[in-house]
Amino acid sequence: MKPFFPTLTGNEPLLAQLGGEILSDRLGHAYILEGPAGTGKHTLALQIAAALACERKNEDGVPLPCLQCPACRKILSGNSPDVIPVGREDKATLGVETVRKMRASAFMAPNELDDKIYIFEDAQTMTAQAQNALLLILEEPPAYLRFLLLTDGSVPLLETVRSRAPTLRLSRLTQEVLQARLLETEPEARALLAQSPVDFGELIAAADGSMGLAKKMLEPKFRQTVLEDRKLARTFAELAANHASASSVIPFLGAMEGPRDVVIARFSTMLLCIRDLSLLKQSDTAPLCFFYDRENATALAYRFTAPELMRAAREISAAMDALYRNANVRLVLTRFAMQTGLLP
Repeated sequence: MKPFFPTLTGNEPLLAQLGGEILSDRLGHAYILEGPAGTGKHTLALQIAAALACERKNEDGVPLPCLQCPACRKILSGNSPDVIPVGREDKATLGVETVRKMRASAFMAPNELDDKIYIFEDAQTMTAQAQNALLLILEEPPAYLRFLLLTDGSVPLLETVRSRAPTLRLSRLTQEVLQARLLETEPEARALLAQSPVDFGELIAAADGSMGLAKKMLEPKFRQTVLEDRKLARTFAELAANHASASSVIPFLGAMEGPRDVVIARFSTMLLCIRDLSLLKQSDTAPLCFFYDRENATALAYRFTAPELMRAAREISAAMDALYRNANVRLVLTRFAMQTGLLP
């Protein structure tokens, strides 16, 4: 069987479907690639473009895309004039003017390839006006046009857009698959596992099924920030479970302080920790997104009552909301400690 998208990990049924449609010339003119950050939407979009143009696509035993022919290399290096990114640049939304400019150029035939492929980054940021402008060309596109709309799914696209562009959903990798792939492809991952199995386990858990994020955390500086935030989250859970004295809580609050966005990120990590503990109160087999050691996490969960965990989650969310509203960081931390029972 011909290998499809051999450098991508996970989502095998979807990749097989796409590869088969490309080989049989049944690929549609527009798709929505939907999935959380780090699931490989951008990489897949480029490889779909490469597979369409691959000069060896019909050779037996050669992967699709082959990644080695001139067409593949040009597309994957971002140098093909016929594979065109459409983004919001430094703006909050992808507006109607950007789509109108794209539409005007879309009717010019491809320069080198048989297809002209537009890749919409952050498609969820398209305004309703921009989506309606896109519809004008989605409804009756020239035969050579292809559209790939990349979205995290946080803001649903208009139903009229979805009706003309089938949604292909990419899922996160399991911790087991992510770990195996990381150790297979990244020498830094093998070195980290040998040096510190605990830190490596934390990295796998923190990556939350994202190969892109896992690779980023192999950078020592970024990994250190992530590990510190996770340590603070675990410290909070231990302090709350132990009903610790004020003398133990004050150093924790000092460590939590920092710039507003940093403190918000720390609270967000803490919320993932409490979420796992709450789920483990209901089922020992609940899927985890913070802990990598299920046995220790389960033991910690049973040191809480369900109402205590619900209160902790509620107060973490309230603290984050207050920080988003520009409340004083130190006052928010103090109130949080009091409301969760860390301070009297």
